[in-house]
Amino acid sequence: MRMALSDPDIASVPIMIDSSKFEVVEEGLKNCQGKAIVNSISLKVGEEEFKRHAKIVQRYGAAVVVMAFDEEG
Repeated sequence: MRMALSDPDIASVPIMIDSSKFEVVEEGLKNCQGKAIVNSISLKVGEEEFKRHAKIVQRYGAAVVVMAFDEEG
C-alpha cells in the first residue's frame, strides 16, 4: 500500500481497502492520503466490535460498505 500510494497518479484516486483482518484495513487507512473505501464491515463480529470498527473508519473519513448480516447469518 505504501509503495503504491507513493505514486502521485495512484495517490490521487480513491482506494478500496479489502481484508478479512480489520488490523490490515486499519493499516491501509493509516497510509491513504485521500478518501478510502473500506470493503467491508459487518455485525458478524458482534455489535461492540462492529461499532469499534465503524468509529475507526469514521475517524479516517473513509466510506464503508456494510454487510447486512450478523453472527447468526
